[in-house]
Amino acid sequence: MSTTLRAVRVVGFVGALTCAIAACSSSGSSSRSAAHSTTTQRASASSVTTGPIEPTAVRVIPGSATGTSPCEKAAPTPASPGEVGAGAGGGSAVSTAAAVASEEHGARGKVVQVPLTSTDDATLRGQLAQADAVAKRYPTVADALAAGYMQSTPYVPCIGAHYTNIGLARLFDPARPSELLYDGTEPNSKIVGLSYLVYNPGGLPPAGFAGLNDHWHQHNANGGLCLRHEFVVGSEATSRAQCAALGGRKTLLTDIWMLHAWVVPGLACTWGVFSGECPALGGRLCGNAFEAPDPNTTSQCAAALRGA
Repeated sequence: MSTTLRAVRVVGFVGALTCAIAACSSSGSSSRSAAHSTTTQRASASSVTTGPIEPTAVRVIPGSATGTSPCEKAAPTPASPGEVGAGAGGGSAVSTAAAVASEEHGARGKVVQVPLTSTDDATLRGQLAQADAVAKRYPTVADALAAGYMQSTPYVPCIGAHYTNIGLARLFDPARPSELLYDGTEPNSKIVGLSYLVYNPGGLPPAGFAGLNDHWHQHNANGGLCLRHEFVVGSEATSRAQCAALGGRKTLLTDIWMLHAWVVPGLACTWGVFSGECPALGGRLCGNAFEAPDPNTTSQCAAALRGA
């Protein structure tokens, strides 16, 4: 998600997400267990390593972020806590705007990878092959729209434009990501990655991909995002008073976890396949707290604000 001054349209997001959560709750843990045991996801649930990793165990490779990549030039501050480093930020424990600002200066760059067992490696290769097939299936925004995905953000530097199918947020499935990421919002804009937005109660991220290198993040810092109807009109750094002045309401997306997967061939995401941001993605389509909207994209920014 974006900074305070970048309005992001989330088409029917809150209402649809509520329905998805209700469906998740009614389906219970048995459905989640069944999905995790599916052979297309796991060779063997008991033999594959998954789960969270302590943020203190995560190290960023020195020099992997230089400040000169398109992403870093376009967005000197990360779009949101948790989208860099280990993905630890963005939780409800980050309770003030100052703490959010501190989290947003978290370590960018390539995270040192946890070694994989032979079983993890084989399973992960299969999962990434499934993800790669999805990227090939929806090469443009037009393909995503035709498949039932709806635009949920404008193009955001470092993370792309998000198109969401909230009905796929009930379970983690590498072959069925709930979000597709594009390099713009035109019908012919090209896919740059996937995003797994998953409802997973209990305070921990989904089991996710095999191994311990998929660092999930949330958007619940400082009371959550500022939502006005179907729009995110302020980031987590927005105070309640600022949000109210924007006509919005701070909203927690409790138990909602997100993971980006940069699996599109030809896209140089040098920080890693599961990095929160992709350094190759620059631009300033709708601006941020540090710069005005790009004058060449005023019509697209206006479209993002329409109806707010």
